[in-house]
Amino acid sequence: VAGAVIGYLVSLGGTQVYSATATLYLGQPTSASGNSQLQTLNTNPSSVGTIVHTQQVDLAVATTCKTTVKEFRKGISTQAVTGYLSKNGQSPLVQLTVQAKKAKVAQCAANNLAKIAQNKLGTFAAGKILNFKAQIAADDKDIKTFQGAISDPSISSTDKLILETTLRSDQQDKIAATQLLLQAQQVEAPREVVGATAQKITARSRRNTVVIAALIGLILGALAALLWDSVVPRLVPRNGD
Repeated sequence: VAGAVIGYLVSLGGTQVYSATATLYLGQPTSASGNSQLQTLNTNPSSVGTIVHTQQVDLAVATTCKTTVKEFRKGISTQAVTGYLSKNGQSPLVQLTVQAKKAKVAQCAANNLAKIAQNKLGTFAAGKILNFKAQIAADDKDIKTFQGAISDPSISSTDKLILETTLRSDQQDKIAATQLLLQAQQVEAPREVVGATAQKITARSRRNTVVIAALIGLILGALAALLWDSVVPRLVPRNGD
């Protein structure tokens, strides 16, 4: 009982901290045709942890959040969401958690670390997206030009047939590029699935502290009871001594 009481009193002094967790989808890069998967930084869950623990990244986040690196760096942790199997070619979800003494620091740091990791892992997809957008813009320009030429009454029927064939080719090319653009944006590019929100947690569990202290008290009490008859007589002087 004494141990439980002491444990409870100790738990009242437990440090209150805040935890914020962001969930990242790392993306699944594919080949130019979009038919085969590529093994890159995106497919390695440890990439996020490597990025967010670098001094350069942490300094940038500290500046953005108007704090210091020591306020959150020790509280940074990453973990792949349960269910990810690399042998099945799955693109992992990774949880990025930041613990800090201040709620604003934990939340700001978690969201900005997630944003930096997303940008660093998304360079390949970002390049593909720019290329597909440029290709679609070029196709739109050609399609508009051919449609204008076909509607021109001065163009011969033979030339119109040639223009219509080229027009269909550009239209098909635009459809293919649009589908690949959508795939690059929705599948290949990493993104933050769930943003971080700070929640108060206790660094020391009150229940666990009370239970452990009570168990220690029970063990010490049991030892004292077992040793009482053999130790106390030695400590108490005998009559006449």
